[in-house]
Amino acid sequence: MPDESSPSADLVVSTEALGQFRGRLDDVLTTTQTAGLTPSLMADLRMDQANYGGLIPGMTQISHEFGHAVNRLEAFVRIQQDLIEALAIATLISERGFENVEAEQRERLQQIMAGLAEDYTPPPPLTDEELQREERHNV
Repeated sequence: MPDESSPSADLVVSTEALGQFRGRLDDVLTTTQTAGLTPSLMADLRMDQANYGGLIPGMTQISHEFGHAVNRLEAFVRIQQDLIEALAIATLISERGFENVEAEQRERLQQIMAGLAEDYTPPPPLTDEELQREERHNV
């Protein structure tokens, strides 16, 4: 009969499975980095406004929009790589236990999570009018 005083684990995964999963995450991260998909590559996509034809008003807008898209793409690639790294560290912690993971990796996980908190801005709450509009749209 199970001991009802101790909480049951929500998810039980073998150490071997966690190791394999961590290995796959490392492979994904390595693949994206060796393929050149890095934040610095995304930054290299930037173009000067002059590349769009100088001071033509329409081209100025295109230049601005392209710069915005490059900024978002650069952030996306950085966040994606950070999340893959964080998931690999979390898997390692799950496999070995928090105390048995190097302090450097635990600190890196904290850095990644703090950076995500800075990068993520939750959307503003919807107004009643916006909610009603969405309800009408979904009907």
